[in-house]
Amino acid sequence: MSSFSPLYYIKQNKSRCILLILMLMLSAVIYVGGLYVTSPPSTFDALGYTNDHCVYMIDVSGAKKRESHMDEFMAEVKADEALDYIYYAPNMAYFNWDTVMNFTCGSNHMTFGSVEDFKKHCGYLDIEVDYSKLKTGSLILSEMLAKNLGLELGDTIDEFEKSELYNVYEGYTLTVDYITDQDGYAAYMISDRTNDKAIYLYGKTISGDALRAKAMELGLKYDIFVGGTTIEEINSQFSAFYFIFGFVVILVSVIIAITINTAFAGMYQKRNYELAVYRAIGISKKKILRKLVSELLLIDGIALVSGGAITLLFLYIFNNAVLYPDGLYLEYFHPLAFAGVIICNLVSLIPLILFRIRQIKKADICEY
Repeated sequence: MSSFSPLYYIKQNKSRCILLILMLMLSAVIYVGGLYVTSPPSTFDALGYTNDHCVYMIDVSGAKKRESHMDEFMAEVKADEALDYIYYAPNMAYFNWDTVMNFTCGSNHMTFGSVEDFKKHCGYLDIEVDYSKLKTGSLILSEMLAKNLGLELGDTIDEFEKSELYNVYEGYTLTVDYITDQDGYAAYMISDRTNDKAIYLYGKTISGDALRAKAMELGLKYDIFVGGTTIEEINSQFSAFYFIFGFVVILVSVIIAITINTAFAGMYQKRNYELAVYRAIGISKKKILRKLVSELLLIDGIALVSGGAITLLFLYIFNNAVLYPDGLYLEYFHPLAFAGVIICNLVSLIPLILFRIRQIKKADICEY
């Protein structure tokens, strides 16, 4: 193996390099912290408010001023072959859920006027349900929400059973008749009441931005409320958490960078003679720098791969052994958590490379 191979130096200095790899692996803490901070808004994404529901369905909740506007709006919707709709029922209950961050989070859930209406909705969103088990008063929950609420198949809740997590409105009784295998926290209810001034709007041949643009166009035309929570609205509610996470990333990155650079400086100080000899026998500074940088990148790459594998294994065990039984979970990936790791890694790596450049410039065989 060539002495200029990055692997050669690592093999010759195993104990020191392993210590440095372990230090670089500390950035995995930032990754887990990022998943922890983003876990509440991630539940909305899994629920569909930033994904399927906004792509395939839009909530239209009636006219702002004159009720006749809703009639005119519906006439155009019915005439448009690209659109479909379902009149939805008044909400029968609200459900909150506990989060990993130890506070409750919630949203409006969907209530349908009949099993057939719910079946149509599931067809558009590709949700698998055994409709033979459903009836008026049925409550359909995702598995995670059922665990979070402590509800099982056959459980009945009514207006007298109120808790911090759910509340059934007066005159209603709900029975958990089906639990879906959907991700996230979703609840659907079947009612015998409908509201002819509010609909769920679907696209037969359009979806996503095209469906939303169509809904917004009709909403402006007839002065209609067009709903549908977007990722921007949700993120704005949790922006304080993101700022806190950003501050923590910077703080931890600086601490890790100082620690790692101090350790590297001590280790590389002993290589001054080696670098001076390289210079004396005519090896260019660029080639020496490539050698040192390739060593750093290899050490860093091993740390990132090892740290990532250990982190994912930890998340898998922690989710399955601790969180899932209580209806909680941490995502395995989130862009913000990944960005935190990249920032921490760059804050540590860039000074290392800059100091190595300085070290090469100062290398002189005459000093030894």
